[in-house]
Amino acid sequence: MNPKFSRRLFLQLATGATIASALPITWRQGATAQESAATSLSNAPFYRFKLGEFEVISISDGIINAPAALFAGNAPATEVAEVLEQAFQTETLTLDCNVLFVNTGSHNVLVDVGGGSMMAPTAGKLLNHLQTVQLSPADIDTIIITHAHVDHIGGVLDAADAFVFPDAQYFVSRTEYEFWTDPQVSLARINIDEPMRQQFISVAQRCLGAISDRVTLVEPEQEIIPGFHALAAPGHTPGQIAVRITSNGESLIHTADVVHTHTVNLWNVSWQPIFDFDADQAVATRQQTLASIAAERHLMFAYHFPFPGLGHLRRRSEGGFAWEPVQWQFDV
Repeated sequence: MNPKFSRRLFLQLATGATIASALPITWRQGATAQESAATSLSNAPFYRFKLGEFEVISISDGIINAPAALFAGNAPATEVAEVLEQAFQTETLTLDCNVLFVNTGSHNVLVDVGGGSMMAPTAGKLLNHLQTVQLSPADIDTIIITHAHVDHIGGVLDAADAFVFPDAQYFVSRTEYEFWTDPQVSLARINIDEPMRQQFISVAQRCLGAISDRVTLVEPEQEIIPGFHALAAPGHTPGQIAVRITSNGESLIHTADVVHTHTVNLWNVSWQPIFDFDADQAVATRQQTLASIAAERHLMFAYHFPFPGLGHLRRRSEGGFAWEPVQWQFDV
């Protein structure tokens, strides 16, 4: 890994509107082309489906463009290149940011809130896209935060530090909350430079501090609200959770950032993203979680997989797992 390059990338992800000016010119051109196309010709940024009695919508918060090498810091470059070629991908990956909305009949729930103003211009689109499904921020009463990275928690506050979701109550893993809000928090285990570590900490503390009087801390396996259970998923961050959602005998596992890509980290579970807090623990969590989902044939929701991030897993004969997107439903 090139530390200077890594710092540049993460600064892009954590400082909002500065992304475009910080990107290398070839990335900027790609992002600009996508943004320009989106203003003239675009597809629906949402996908509706049913889970038992729950009405569910995958809503796009936009995309992140990032080098594939960042998701396989311990892998030989030649092997990464081979996977990218097989998967018809390039050295720069496009990761979707998929936010899950669930109407349980009693609660309007978001699992994560996207990057908000901190992730513009290619991401941070959740608020605009909520409007397309006739939802306003005031309609959301429950927000589950899987972990405190900017692309999952940055949408808590607007650019003026006001609450984006004025009536929402928040649920966060106790381990996650206590880790980031500790005055002595350290990210020394992550192989990035200190200024970038401080960017991570600043974003998490700003957002978690803002919700301190409206947050409920949860433990693994605890019921968050009826139909929603927290699942321990540490490694990417110390207290990351996945979320099991069940209704009328049907279930879905929201995997948060247990796995980032539908090829690099799915085909090669032991390849380590450089921003995992505990890389070895993240690998163990990834293997255990994905194996369970595949064996039990759970429906899976993946935050960074190609939109709408909904599908199933099967084991590959070559090792790892393959992603099987759901068949698109036009009438729900």
